[in-house]
Amino acid sequence: MTKQESHDFRRGSVKGFIPFGLILALGLVISTYLVTDALRDIRMSHQIIKVRGYAETPVESDMAIWYITVKARDRNMAEAYTVLAEHREKVLNFLQENQVEAEEIRIRAVSVNERRKRAENGHETNEIEFFELSQGIGVKSRDVHNISKLSTAIASLLGEGIALRSGMPSYYYTQVNALKSQLLVEATQDARERAKTLAEGSGVNLGPLRAARQGVFSVRSADSSGISEKSTDDVSSISKKVSALVTVDYAMK
Repeated sequence: MTKQESHDFRRGSVKGFIPFGLILALGLVISTYLVTDALRDIRMSHQIIKVRGYAETPVESDMAIWYITVKARDRNMAEAYTVLAEHREKVLNFLQENQVEAEEIRIRAVSVNERRKRAENGHETNEIEFFELSQGIGVKSRDVHNISKLSTAIASLLGEGIALRSGMPSYYYTQVNALKSQLLVEATQDARERAKTLAEGSGVNLGPLRAARQGVFSVRSADSSGISEKSTDDVSSISKKVSALVTVDYAMK
């Protein structure tokens, strides 16, 4: 090959490589852009704001359940039962005289407990000291305020020699299920407002809802404070509030 031919060959080779180099460089630039853009999209997809929403509504109990126990004791079981029957009738008369309907009252079976004498060493003997009889009377009424009043007033029978024990009434709101859907809607709306406030404070826009999880429903006393994170069912108060707690995830953009 002559010097001229060699020179021409090298010039042709360089010319051939220049377009190839440009194409390769351009491809690298485009690939870098696509990868960077994809990574940005991935990072944005992980920018999630998690918030809780809360809603509550006041309610009043619409059912009261109250238990009373009458007692009697005697060394003779028949005598003990006679006294127990007298005490039971006194209690039933008290209830019916105070606007408790007969169909709201349930009488339970009589319970008999034998109390035996103890020897000097503290061990029980076979000799019966007395029989203790007890009988439960249950009241289930829609008139919660009347039951609340009677649960205190029944103590007047103690002054007549009636042996009884009156428990605290339990108060229930029986329409909780009817409130759940609306409370969930309100709690979710509350969560969105919280998320929007947080997003604006962070300098980003609130994106679409990514996930929603139902939390707990609670029935608490009307004077309770704070947000309940555990499911509760208060039975001690007439005035209550029913609440719902939800957790939602929103994307940020």
